Amino acid sequence: MLTKTMMQKIQDLKLQGYAEREIAEQLAKAGEKVPSKPTIRKYYRMDIVPENPGAHLVKDKAFDTEPFRSTIIEVLRNNENNKSLCISSVYDVLEEKYIDSGEFNELPGNQQTLRNYVRHLRESGIIEAEAKSTRIYDYVPDTPPGEQMLLDFGQQRIGGGIVIHFLCMLLRYSRYLLVYAQDHVFSAEEACQALYRGFSRLGGRPMVLVIDQDSVFVTDETYGEIVRTRVFEDFCTEQELKLWVCRKADPESKGPIENAVGFVKKNFFSARDFSTLDEVLRSLPGWCDRKNRRIHQTTYCVPDVLFREHEQKALQPPVPSLYENSPASFRSVELSGIPYIHYRTNKYSVPRSHAFGKVYYKAVSSYLYVYDDSYALLCRHAISECHGRVIRLPEHKKEPATDWISIAERLRDKWNCYDFQHFINGVKKENPRYLKEQLSAIEEFLDRENVDRATVAAAMKHACEKYRYTYKQFKTVFSLVKSGQLSDNTYQASNVQKQDLKVYADAFRARMVQ
Repeated sequence: MLTKTMMQKIQDLKLQGYAEREIAEQLAKAGEKVPSKPTIRKYYRMDIVPENPGAHLVKDKAFDTEPFRSTIIEVLRNNENNKSLCISSVYDVLEEKYIDSGEFNELPGNQQTLRNYVRHLRESGIIEAEAKSTRIYDYVPDTPPGEQMLLDFGQQRIGGGIVIHFLCMLLRYSRYLLVYAQDHVFSAEEACQALYRGFSRLGGRPMVLVIDQDSVFVTDETYGEIVRTRVFEDFCTEQELKLWVCRKADPESKGPIENAVGFVKKNFFSARDFSTLDEVLRSLPGWCDRKNRRIHQTTYCVPDVLFREHEQKALQPPVPSLYENSPASFRSVELSGIPYIHYRTNKYSVPRSHAFGKVYYKAVSSYLYVYDDSYALLCRHAISECHGRVIRLPEHKKEPATDWISIAERLRDKWNCYDFQHFINGVKKENPRYLKEQLSAIEEFLDRENVDRATVAAAMKHACEKYRYTYKQFKTVFSLVKSGQLSDNTYQASNVQKQDLKVYADAFRARMVQ
């Protein structure tokens, strides 16, 4: 049936004096699609264009009879909040209620007839129309080069019934695209291996991964608290990656990668007749290279140019991974009592807890990475260009002994006083290498003497005033206090010689004359 506009054009040409046979020629000159001769004749001979030309074509609503009408309306109203309600499910309800029960032999129409009737109910207002989304969107500003990489999975069925599963990686700044495919669903380990191949292909790592709440990466999410899978957690720790996890059922938050998945399906798979996975794997890398050299319709720039000129140098340096394809590239070494690795002409420290054990190491770029026997990262050294150096990280230094602490606490329980902590600090400073031995000797001495707390407090007071912090010095001070010979006016240290300053002045002048 013609549109009302075309009917009016035929009527206008008629009023302008054109004969019926000239109407087709005039429409063709105006660039219009020319109707058939019977159609032109029909509307040429009308006096006016009808208000509702298709009124006589409207079919009766097959389901607009009882009891079907009331049942359909009831089902739709009971499921107003169910956006995933299928009309085929409504049709199945009608079959169960009226056909299986034997009340009717058949329904008055098929599923498409029911869909048309449901559309009529909503358009006429009998059933409330589905609420349209009122969410307001805005453009997401691009991040700096090298900051974000977006990830998403897709699948496509090819010849022979084979389903190809692929992982898309997209750098947000340059829109540089990488795609890796296989013939089964990605596991967490396979996804990490594909990610590491992508990092190796790019020559570096992004700072942040933008991912969906896919079970490969995320096991649970509660009020924004993300629980990652064990494998993916280890990979992120190893590669020092941060995560940006999108909300559930919110594809708009990662629109660029959603578009990339659709682009792979439409541009790569739609025009190619694949029958095996091998054909896909042979064609996919070349396709990615060609598409990265085209002008992107969002940025109006060439992704490959933006990547090489700006983003590649902004990526973080590569880090070796347990998920690479050649784990044999890790070198093992058996450590002795000296926890250091010999690499070239230098020695690099390893945590002391791994002495007499086995570790693995690998040099990547300008760094040396050290792993334990389970391939967990232990430390990282910057490779020195000097020769014959011993390079030790601060955290690998020998921890100071703490066995003296228990002795000091026992002394505090027995002889605590006002000057006790001052005295212990003095012993620590005076005897850093033999702190345990000094405190043990002081403890044994005081236990043998069997004196009261006041005497010990007085001895510690005088020891702090005269800076007497070794065992022998404290023993002397304690003996003088106990015997009553020590006072602030009379006490002089026995090993300190006192002379008048004139003696030193005369010696200095004599030395200068000589």
